[in-house]
Amino acid sequence: MRQIAPGVHVLERDLRFFGIPMGARMTVLELEGGLLVHSPVDVDPSTLEALGEPRWAVAPNKFHHLYVKRFADAGVESWCAPGLVAKRPDVAFAGELDGTSPFGDEVTVVPLKCFPLTNEVVLLHHPSRTLVLTDLVFNIDANAPWLTRTAMWCACGYPGCRTTTLERVAMKRPIAREEIGGLLELDFDRVVMAHGNVIDTGGKDALAGAFAWLGL
Repeated sequence: MRQIAPGVHVLERDLRFFGIPMGARMTVLELEGGLLVHSPVDVDPSTLEALGEPRWAVAPNKFHHLYVKRFADAGVESWCAPGLVAKRPDVAFAGELDGTSPFGDEVTVVPLKCFPLTNEVVLLHHPSRTLVLTDLVFNIDANAPWLTRTAMWCACGYPGCRTTTLERVAMKRPIAREEIGGLLELDFDRVVMAHGNVIDTGGKDALAGAFAWLGL
């Protein structure tokens, strides 16, 4: 676990997707009511107690939900992206995130409808001006394994902060223009995503650049 900003911590794990090293990142936010764990990785909830009490866990899209059950089974109030309650009936979710924040005023919740494949839910942590994403963009640099760089280049997802061909093809563009445009109006500077490097500053410009193909 490493701290990247006041009240913001990340934990990275190795992960392969179809044999390609992509890594995975869990983000932990320190809030007034306890810890919010975004996109849990394979850790025991008790390992976070040095930071505080895990209060909420979030499975933020249809792909990042594998380890949320460990938190739910430990009594951590667990929330998810739309569609996951039906997909994961084995998890006792408190509910699906619809735009209202159950985490208090420190966090804004933004569900995205433009990409039904993932139904990603974005979080904005106001105190640190950090936008917490999952698979909406990737940020792969020259230090990534050659296989990762090659695969992501072929998918138009390398170098730097980019979407892939999948987003360009499958996103509902009129809705995406409205929703991504709305994200760019939020007050953030840092961007944390599940795969690739954290963008510590200049995140709004990076996100705008990644979606320049929308004509925003």
